Parts: sequence; C-alpha cells; structure tokens
Amino acid sequence: MDETKLDSIYQAIAQNIIETIPEDWTKVYLYAEITEGVRKSYFFYYPVGSDEPVYSHDIPELFDIDENEYDQLWYQLLDLLQELWNEFKINSNQPWSNLTLILDNEGNFKIDYSYNDLSKVDPHEQQIIWEYKYLGLIPEDDDDKEILKEYLNSIKENHE
Repeated sequence: MDETKLDSIYQAIAQNIIETIPEDWTKVYLYAEITEGVRKSYFFYYPVGSDEPVYSHDIPELFDIDENEYDQLWYQLLDLLQELWNEFKINSNQPWSNLTLILDNEGNFKIDYSYNDLSKVDPHEQQIIWEYKYLGLIPEDDDDKEILKEYLNSIKENHE
C-alpha cells in the first residue's frame, strides 16, 4: 500500500474536518461507513473548555452557517473517505467497512478500522452504540436506552 498516498488522504480528511468546525476544539471523533453503494459519516467534536460534544450535523443550525456551504464540505469529506476506502480495496483484498478516526487539536490521530459486515446492522442502533463506546454518551430517549442496555447485556454475556 502506498503510505505516501495514505498520508495525503489522512491529511486531507483532517484538513476538511478543521475547515468544517467553526470554533476552537480539542478533540474530534469521526465515524465513517463506506461500502459498495453506501457512504455515511458523522463526527462529534469537543469545543475548547467544554466536556459536551457537538454533533457535526448540528453545526449549520448552531452557528448560523449556510447549509449549502456545510453540505459542500460534507460531500468533500465523503469523497475523501471513499478515496481512502478505494485505496484499501485496490491494495488489499478486504477493504474496511467502517472506521473511527480520533483527532486532537495538535494533529495527532488514531484510526480504528473495522471489517464487520454491516448489511444487517440497524444504522440508528449502531450510532447509539458508537456514541456510548467512544464518547460515553447515554441516550435520553427510553427506546434508545433500551438499545444500549441490550448491547451492554450482550457484551456482558459474551464475557462470562
């Protein structure tokens, strides 16, 4: 795999995230899911001085940013994630199905790749679990709490 090309893609993804966030921040957690015909991503970031994460898709409303401007950056991010996925597909027989990228404001980053089959996974349930796993967020909605409870019980049962 061409490490120089990968580094270039990683840098472009980080730069896109930085351009999308309209305030100073300390850390970003990005989820991306790319498969044949599916492109999905969202991220949360922590503003400087806050322990409450901001959801990426809330940025236009929270900061009175033009929706078209935000969408343009968002589609660029999806294109970059697709390019990263394609690079893996070309250079290894098994491209990742989803990833979590953790980026801090000093430029350090970590990526967790997953190769799970997500075709039968409910996207809403998956996001609730991801938010809990990476951000420690507990849903407010009772149905969503039940989803998290079932997930935690399944983990507990698998470790016993």
